[in-house]
Amino acid sequence: MKKLLKNIAFISLASITFSSCLEETFPTDIATSDQVSVSEEALGALSNSVIAYMTTYDGGTSDNTNFGYAGFMMWRDVMLQDMPVYSTSYDYFNYGFGTTSYLGDYPVPSMFWTYHYNLINNANLLIGSIDPETMTETTKSYLGNALVYRAMAYMDLSRYFEYKHTGVSSLDSKAEANGIYGLTVPLITENTSEEEGRNNPRVPFYKMYRFIMNDLNNAEKYLSDFQREKKNWADLSVVYGMKARLWMELGSRFELYPDDLETQISHDKDAELETYASLNINSASDCYANAASYARKVIDKGYTPVGEAQWHDTASGFNTVNDAWIFAILIGANDGLSSWKAFISQISPEQTFGTTQYGAYRMIGKSLFDKIPDADWRKTSWIAPDDAGKNPVPSQYKTLLSDEQWANIPAYTGFKFRPNQGNMGNYLIGNVVNIPLMRVEEMYFIEAEAVAHTQGVQTGISLLENFMNTYRYKDGSYKCNSSNMELFIDELLVQKRIEFWGEGILAFDYKRLEKQIIRGYAGTNTPATHRYNSIKGYAAPWMNVYITSSEYKYNLSIINNPDPSSSIEAWEE
Repeated sequence: MKKLLKNIAFISLASITFSSCLEETFPTDIATSDQVSVSEEALGALSNSVIAYMTTYDGGTSDNTNFGYAGFMMWRDVMLQDMPVYSTSYDYFNYGFGTTSYLGDYPVPSMFWTYHYNLINNANLLIGSIDPETMTETTKSYLGNALVYRAMAYMDLSRYFEYKHTGVSSLDSKAEANGIYGLTVPLITENTSEEEGRNNPRVPFYKMYRFIMNDLNNAEKYLSDFQREKKNWADLSVVYGMKARLWMELGSRFELYPDDLETQISHDKDAELETYASLNINSASDCYANAASYARKVIDKGYTPVGEAQWHDTASGFNTVNDAWIFAILIGANDGLSSWKAFISQISPEQTFGTTQYGAYRMIGKSLFDKIPDADWRKTSWIAPDDAGKNPVPSQYKTLLSDEQWANIPAYTGFKFRPNQGNMGNYLIGNVVNIPLMRVEEMYFIEAEAVAHTQGVQTGISLLENFMNTYRYKDGSYKCNSSNMELFIDELLVQKRIEFWGEGILAFDYKRLEKQIIRGYAGTNTPATHRYNSIKGYAAPWMNVYITSSEYKYNLSIINNPDPSSSIEAWEE
């Protein structure tokens, strides 16, 4: 048994073990398909390595937030205003996107680059080892799955690192001078050589979108008849959900920046892109129509939104795959769990082995909580101020906490996510949970937003009201009173912020729509060290992630984003 270290983009990449030996390569350490055994056993091991990397402690640092993909989901929520922490003493998200002081060449931004390219590397190794002309039904599913994971990683990277206008003149003018507007990240495929990697510029959006869509198109073809056993494997519904997300990204971009649409269309015939299928669009409306279509395809697969009883179930609420989940991270008993370096250890107050024992309780932002009426049964996922400190536990809450424990938990603390089996004391059991990557509820929201753009705001409102009154309000009293598109989008975002708290969905929406982040306001429960407000009408500076020096020192063609550290002053009362 050998371990293969595939060096792509000149970063430390994941080692993969499998039963077939590989010939060591030097100096590039890039494995070619002829080095990999053609056996299904070997390919199966490679395929499993792609999935396993989602729970791998590997982002280039030893930080306690470095516990696989779920750590980035939390980072994305920390970028916004909806996950303040009660005490920053043991808040390992303090030295990152909760502040504006450590956003340059520091460990946390570096993790974003390193982790996702490691995931891409694993996918590339498998993709380059399968011949589409000779593959079996089994290896076809391996290939389709790897393409989905690669597409997801590139979609994430593009949204992290593409520079968007911030309203901070020193940053925006530097970005303009360096010519980085419209650039995403370097493309590294199964065919990228070391020489190419050393001179691999960030590709423009019009190429990246084509590449991602091409991966998803191929995955759709290869997974057309695939029936998965576990939801950490991709199937057609995952492909459709990814396409829905991507089409929304394109729709918003081309609506905000019509010149980008013209640029996209003008490159349809580029010889460099001829291997990737054209997007075949003429307007932002085309993109929204596609987003609505693919979201509906997922919904029609028969997924059912989480109900009140399951949501609040203390043993299996948001730690167990259910009929709403489309795609998920499955954490196994042998996934190298530690007491602090895990999702539940960081986010759940219903345990005694993680950071909450030192007061690092994850809360909902006060401004968002105040928007949740009592008729919305999701409200009891967080402790209302009037119910904090009470003994016994108020009857409307479902919790693993004793009366005495509850009395010591601060207001606004969230307990949406629970330890496995309700085990609060043993991290080897409590941390073994499932984590949603995509739920059908997201597809309902995508459909409503997309339809509002193609069929009018009132149609979008009707879809939103129908979802809320069918699945989230006890008495059917939800009413969306938005009079125009901007207000409708704001209201839809409020509901998504409530729905997906802790799931890392909204950061991409905020950057996509260039929405203001507000942590500082009268009565805020965000700690004073984290009270940074972005500029209205622009993306927050910290959402343009800085590229790690380990890349731009070795890739001679990399042009970095401006360092956003300390670019915005903290809000003060």
